[in-house]
Amino acid sequence: MIEKLKKLGMTGYESQVYLALLKLGYADADEIALNAKIPMGRIYNVLSGLEEMHLVRSQETRPKRYACVEPDMALSRLSKIKQEELKHAGEEIESLENDLRSELSGIVVNNPEKSFWTVAIGDESTELMREIISSSHKEILFFMASRMRSERIKKDMLKENHIEILGALYETMKKGVEVKALLNDGVDFSKLEGTPIVKKLLKHPGKKFQCRLATVPTTPFDIIDGENVLLQMQNPLNPDELFAVVNIRDAKLAGELRTKFFTIWDTAKVY
Repeated sequence: MIEKLKKLGMTGYESQVYLALLKLGYADADEIALNAKIPMGRIYNVLSGLEEMHLVRSQETRPKRYACVEPDMALSRLSKIKQEELKHAGEEIESLENDLRSELSGIVVNNPEKSFWTVAIGDESTELMREIISSSHKEILFFMASRMRSERIKKDMLKENHIEILGALYETMKKGVEVKALLNDGVDFSKLEGTPIVKKLLKHPGKKFQCRLATVPTTPFDIIDGENVLLQMQNPLNPDELFAVVNIRDAKLAGELRTKFFTIWDTAKVY
Protein backbone atom coordinates (compact mmCIF):
# COMPACT_ATOMS: atom_id res chain seq x y z
CA MET A 1 0.00 0.00 0.00
CA ILE A 2 2.85 2.38 0.84
CA GLU A 3 4.38 1.84 -2.61
CA LYS A 4 1.06 2.70 -4.28
CA LEU A 5 0.74 5.88 -2.21
CA LYS A 6 4.28 6.82 -3.20
CA LYS A 7 3.33 6.44 -6.87
CA LEU A 8 0.52 8.94 -6.27
CA GLY A 9 3.00 11.48 -4.94
CA MET A 10 3.48 10.82 -1.23
CA THR A 11 6.92 10.26 0.27
CA GLY A 12 7.63 7.11 2.25
CA TYR A 13 7.33 8.93 5.58
CA GLU A 14 4.11 10.69 4.50
CA SER A 15 2.61 7.33 3.54
CA GLN A 16 3.57 5.80 6.88
CA VAL A 17 2.17 8.75 8.84
CA TYR A 18 -1.10 8.84 6.89
CA LEU A 19 -1.71 5.10 7.37
CA ALA A 20 -0.81 5.24 11.07
CA LEU A 21 -3.07 8.24 11.67
CA LEU A 22 -5.88 6.58 9.72
CA LYS A 23 -5.79 3.70 12.24
CA LEU A 24 -5.43 6.02 15.26
CA GLY A 25 -8.35 8.25 14.29
CA TYR A 26 -6.71 11.33 15.85
CA ALA A 27 -3.51 11.75 17.84
CA ASP A 28 -0.70 14.13 18.75
CA ALA A 29 2.67 14.18 16.97
CA ASP A 30 4.46 11.95 19.48
CA GLU A 31 1.89 9.20 19.25
CA ILE A 32 1.81 9.43 15.45
CA ALA A 33 5.60 9.18 15.18
CA LEU A 34 5.65 6.17 17.47
CA ASN A 35 2.96 4.32 15.51
CA ALA A 36 4.34 5.33 12.12
CA LYS A 37 7.84 4.29 13.19
CA ILE A 38 9.55 7.40 11.92
CA PRO A 39 12.13 9.62 13.69
CA MET A 40 10.62 12.14 16.11
CA GLY A 41 12.75 14.86 14.53
CA ARG A 42 10.93 14.40 11.20
CA ILE A 43 7.32 14.16 12.35
CA TYR A 44 6.41 17.86 12.28
CA ASN A 45 7.81 18.38 8.78
CA VAL A 46 5.92 15.34 7.53
CA LEU A 47 2.65 16.46 9.14
CA SER A 48 3.14 19.97 7.74
CA GLY A 49 3.55 18.50 4.23
CA LEU A 50 0.39 16.45 4.60
CA GLU A 51 -1.51 19.52 5.77
CA GLU A 52 -0.34 21.50 2.74
CA MET A 53 -1.75 18.76 0.50
CA HIS A 54 -5.00 18.86 2.52
CA LEU A 55 -4.64 15.21 3.51
CA VAL A 56 -4.48 15.89 7.26
CA ARG A 57 -6.36 18.35 9.50
CA SER A 58 -5.02 19.74 12.78
CA GLN A 59 -6.66 20.87 16.02
CA GLU A 60 -5.07 23.88 17.71
CA THR A 61 -4.67 22.43 21.19
CA ARG A 62 -1.69 21.81 23.40
CA PRO A 63 -0.32 19.48 22.27
CA LYS A 64 -1.56 19.90 18.72
CA ARG A 65 -3.66 16.98 17.50
CA TYR A 66 -4.18 15.64 14.01
CA ALA A 67 -6.73 13.62 12.05
CA CYS A 68 -6.79 12.22 8.51
CA VAL A 69 -8.98 13.42 5.71
CA GLU A 70 -11.20 10.52 4.61
CA PRO A 71 -9.44 8.20 2.12
CA ASP A 72 -11.83 8.90 -0.79
CA MET A 73 -11.22 12.64 -0.55
CA ALA A 74 -7.50 12.19 0.12
CA LEU A 75 -7.02 9.96 -2.91
CA SER A 76 -8.97 12.35 -5.14
CA ARG A 77 -6.73 15.21 -4.04
CA LEU A 78 -3.57 13.16 -4.49
CA SER A 79 -4.71 12.08 -7.95
CA LYS A 80 -5.50 15.66 -8.97
CA ILE A 81 -2.11 16.90 -7.74
CA LYS A 82 -0.33 14.08 -9.60
CA GLN A 83 -2.24 14.72 -12.81
CA GLU A 84 -1.39 18.42 -12.65
CA GLU A 85 2.28 17.53 -12.17
CA LEU A 86 2.19 15.14 -15.13
CA LYS A 87 0.40 17.71 -17.28
CA HIS A 88 3.01 20.34 -16.42
CA ALA A 89 5.81 17.83 -17.06
CA GLY A 90 4.23 16.93 -20.42
CA GLU A 91 4.05 20.60 -21.42
CA GLU A 92 7.70 21.08 -20.44
CA ILE A 93 8.74 18.02 -22.46
CA GLU A 94 6.76 19.24 -25.48
CA SER A 95 8.34 22.69 -25.23
CA LEU A 96 11.79 21.12 -24.88
CA GLU A 97 11.13 18.89 -27.89
CA ASN A 98 10.11 21.88 -30.04
CA ASP A 99 13.15 23.91 -28.94
CA LEU A 100 15.53 21.03 -29.66
CA ARG A 101 13.89 20.25 -33.00
CA SER A 102 14.48 23.83 -34.09
CA GLU A 103 18.06 23.87 -32.79
CA LEU A 104 19.04 20.46 -34.16
CA SER A 105 17.56 21.15 -37.60
CA GLY A 106 19.98 24.07 -37.91
CA ILE A 107 23.06 21.84 -37.61
CA VAL A 108 24.87 21.58 -40.95
CA VAL A 109 26.31 18.21 -42.02
CA ASN A 110 30.10 18.44 -42.23
CA ASN A 111 30.57 15.78 -44.91
CA PRO A 112 27.55 15.90 -47.23
CA GLU A 113 29.52 14.25 -50.07
CA LYS A 114 30.09 11.05 -48.12
CA SER A 115 27.79 8.09 -48.68
CA PHE A 116 26.12 6.03 -45.95
CA TRP A 117 23.80 3.06 -46.21
CA THR A 118 21.83 0.85 -43.87
CA VAL A 119 19.62 -2.21 -44.32
CA ALA A 120 16.41 -3.13 -42.49
CA ILE A 121 14.89 -6.60 -42.78
CA GLY A 122 11.35 -7.81 -42.10
CA ASP A 123 9.29 -5.69 -39.70
CA GLU A 124 12.22 -3.30 -39.23
CA SER A 125 11.95 -2.34 -42.90
CA THR A 126 8.52 -0.82 -42.25
CA GLU A 127 9.90 1.15 -39.32
CA LEU A 128 12.79 2.42 -41.45
CA MET A 129 10.40 3.59 -44.18
CA ARG A 130 8.26 5.43 -41.62
CA GLU A 131 11.36 7.04 -40.13
CA ILE A 132 12.68 8.29 -43.49
CA ILE A 133 9.26 9.53 -44.63
CA SER A 134 8.62 11.36 -41.34
CA SER A 135 12.03 13.05 -41.51
CA SER A 136 11.36 14.58 -44.93
CA HIS A 137 11.23 18.38 -45.18
CA LYS A 138 10.77 19.12 -48.89
CA GLU A 139 9.95 16.35 -51.33
CA ILE A 140 9.23 12.62 -51.57
CA LEU A 141 9.31 10.79 -54.91
CA PHE A 142 7.91 7.26 -55.13
CA PHE A 143 8.93 5.35 -58.26
CA MET A 144 6.53 2.40 -58.43
CA ALA A 145 6.06 2.12 -62.19
CA SER A 146 7.01 -1.55 -62.32
CA ARG A 147 3.96 -3.82 -62.30
CA MET A 148 5.38 -6.06 -59.57
CA ARG A 149 5.83 -3.25 -57.08
CA SER A 150 2.50 -1.62 -57.90
CA GLU A 151 0.71 -4.94 -57.40
CA ARG A 152 2.48 -5.48 -54.08
CA ILE A 153 1.71 -1.91 -52.95
CA LYS A 154 -1.96 -2.45 -53.84
CA LYS A 155 -2.07 -5.53 -51.56
CA ASP A 156 -0.02 -3.95 -48.78
CA MET A 157 -2.02 -0.73 -48.52
CA LEU A 158 -4.72 -2.38 -46.44
CA LYS A 159 -2.29 -4.01 -44.02
CA GLU A 160 -1.89 -2.39 -40.62
CA ASN A 161 1.83 -1.69 -40.94
CA HIS A 162 1.38 -0.06 -44.35
CA ILE A 163 -1.50 2.06 -43.07
CA GLU A 164 1.00 3.40 -40.53
CA ILE A 165 3.35 4.33 -43.39
CA LEU A 166 0.51 6.11 -45.20
CA GLY A 167 -0.33 7.89 -41.95
CA ALA A 168 3.27 9.07 -41.65
CA LEU A 169 3.10 10.23 -45.27
CA TYR A 170 -0.07 12.23 -44.59
CA GLU A 171 1.45 13.90 -41.51
CA THR A 172 4.52 14.76 -43.57
CA MET A 173 2.36 16.32 -46.27
CA LYS A 174 0.66 18.47 -43.61
CA LYS A 175 4.10 19.96 -42.91
CA GLY A 176 4.27 21.13 -46.53
CA VAL A 177 6.24 18.26 -48.08
CA GLU A 178 5.37 17.63 -51.74
CA VAL A 179 4.75 14.01 -52.71
CA LYS A 180 4.84 12.56 -56.21
CA ALA A 181 4.12 8.91 -57.01
CA LEU A 182 4.62 7.05 -60.27
CA LEU A 183 2.40 3.95 -60.43
CA ASN A 184 2.04 1.25 -63.04
CA ASP A 185 -0.76 2.08 -65.46
CA GLY A 186 -1.77 -1.57 -65.79
CA VAL A 187 -2.79 -1.95 -62.13
CA ASP A 188 -6.30 -0.99 -60.95
CA PHE A 189 -6.09 1.06 -57.74
CA SER A 190 -9.75 2.19 -57.77
CA LYS A 191 -10.78 -0.10 -54.88
CA LEU A 192 -8.32 1.66 -52.57
CA GLU A 193 -9.77 5.12 -53.15
CA GLY A 194 -12.53 4.49 -50.59
CA THR A 195 -10.21 3.70 -47.68
CA PRO A 196 -10.00 6.47 -45.03
CA ILE A 197 -6.25 7.11 -45.27
CA VAL A 198 -6.21 7.13 -49.09
CA LYS A 199 -9.15 9.54 -49.05
CA LYS A 200 -7.04 11.88 -46.92
CA LEU A 201 -4.18 11.70 -49.38
CA LEU A 202 -6.49 12.32 -52.34
CA LYS A 203 -7.73 15.55 -50.76
CA HIS A 204 -4.51 17.13 -52.00
CA PRO A 205 -4.35 16.15 -55.71
CA GLY A 206 -2.44 18.67 -57.78
CA LYS A 207 -1.12 20.41 -54.68
CA LYS A 208 1.00 18.47 -52.22
CA PHE A 209 0.11 15.02 -53.56
CA GLN A 210 0.39 14.12 -57.25
CA CYS A 211 0.14 10.74 -58.89
CA ARG A 212 0.87 9.66 -62.48
CA LEU A 213 0.82 6.37 -64.39
CA ALA A 214 3.53 4.79 -66.51
CA THR A 215 4.95 1.38 -67.39
CA VAL A 216 8.65 1.04 -66.65
CA PRO A 217 10.02 -2.44 -65.82
CA THR A 218 12.91 -1.28 -63.69
CA THR A 219 14.06 -1.50 -60.08
CA PRO A 220 11.72 0.60 -57.90
CA PHE A 221 13.15 3.37 -55.77
CA ASP A 222 12.09 6.28 -53.59
CA ILE A 223 13.91 9.62 -53.18
CA ILE A 224 13.54 11.80 -50.11
CA ASP A 225 14.59 15.47 -50.20
CA GLY A 226 17.03 14.77 -53.03
CA GLU A 227 19.44 13.17 -50.55
CA ASN A 228 18.04 9.83 -49.36
CA VAL A 229 17.30 6.84 -51.58
CA LEU A 230 15.16 3.88 -50.52
CA LEU A 231 15.51 0.61 -52.43
CA GLN A 232 13.00 -2.14 -51.69
CA MET A 233 13.98 -5.78 -52.10
CA GLN A 234 11.36 -8.46 -52.75
CA ASN A 235 11.47 -11.83 -51.00
CA PRO A 236 13.11 -14.23 -53.51
CA LEU A 237 10.90 -17.05 -52.18
CA ASN A 238 7.73 -14.95 -52.44
CA PRO A 239 7.94 -11.92 -54.77
CA ASP A 240 4.68 -10.55 -53.32
CA GLU A 241 6.41 -9.94 -49.97
CA LEU A 242 8.87 -7.24 -49.03
CA PHE A 243 12.12 -8.76 -47.77
CA ALA A 244 14.26 -5.73 -46.93
CA VAL A 245 14.73 -2.00 -47.42
CA VAL A 246 18.08 -0.38 -48.16
CA ASN A 247 18.48 3.27 -47.23
CA ILE A 248 21.32 5.04 -49.05
CA ARG A 249 22.30 8.56 -48.05
CA ASP A 250 24.06 9.74 -51.17
CA ALA A 251 23.20 13.11 -52.71
CA LYS A 252 24.89 12.27 -56.03
CA LEU A 253 22.98 9.02 -56.48
CA ALA A 254 19.74 10.67 -55.33
CA GLY A 255 20.28 13.49 -57.85
CA GLU A 256 20.83 11.07 -60.73
CA LEU A 257 17.75 9.02 -59.82
CA ARG A 258 15.72 12.21 -59.42
CA THR A 259 16.63 13.18 -63.00
CA LYS A 260 15.52 9.73 -64.20
CA PHE A 261 12.28 10.04 -62.22
CA PHE A 262 11.28 13.35 -63.81
CA THR A 263 12.26 12.17 -67.31
CA ILE A 264 9.54 9.54 -66.95
CA TRP A 265 7.20 11.76 -64.88
CA ASP A 266 7.01 14.46 -67.57
CA THR A 267 5.51 12.06 -70.11
CA ALA A 268 3.43 9.96 -67.70
CA LYS A 269 -0.38 10.00 -67.61
CA VAL A 270 -2.05 11.95 -64.77
CA TYR A 271 -3.95 9.65 -62.39
